[in-house]
Amino acid sequence: MRRVITTLAILLVVVVAGMTALVLLVNPNDFRTYMVQQVEQRSGYQLEVSGDLRWHVWPQLSILAGRMSLTAPGASQPMVTAENMRLDVNLWPLLSHQLSVSQVMLKNAVIRATPDSAAQKTSGSPVGPSDAEPVSSTNNAGHSISANYASLIAY
Repeated sequence: MRRVITTLAILLVVVVAGMTALVLLVNPNDFRTYMVQQVEQRSGYQLEVSGDLRWHVWPQLSILAGRMSLTAPGASQPMVTAENMRLDVNLWPLLSHQLSVSQVMLKNAVIRATPDSAAQKTSGSPVGPSDAEPVSSTNNAGHSISANYASLIAY
């Protein structure tokens, strides 16, 4: 029984030391530009995150951000604004300095469905058929973000 308790204590110390080292060695602000670029590349929307990104360890390894806004192309007002954004990230990709987001949660989110927040077409831009479905793109670069935007949850 004593060996089991000792083994569990050693395992707990190793896990806590590993998580602490990961949080200290990987700066979440390194992913800010990548997140903005991926949102713009995949959806055309402009993501703005104010303040520093920081780690949140319990109960899920997450990146916390301050105020955020999501603006449609050509819109004068943001479509989505929130006080706080939490990105639940997967642990294993972080070990190789890659970002994999499993869930995005927004606190006090406001969604504007007004003409000012709608995407504006530029003059001379091509118009596609109205019955066409969007093509999903895959990006096999060194980084990956996978988030289900339909699961934006206000917590």
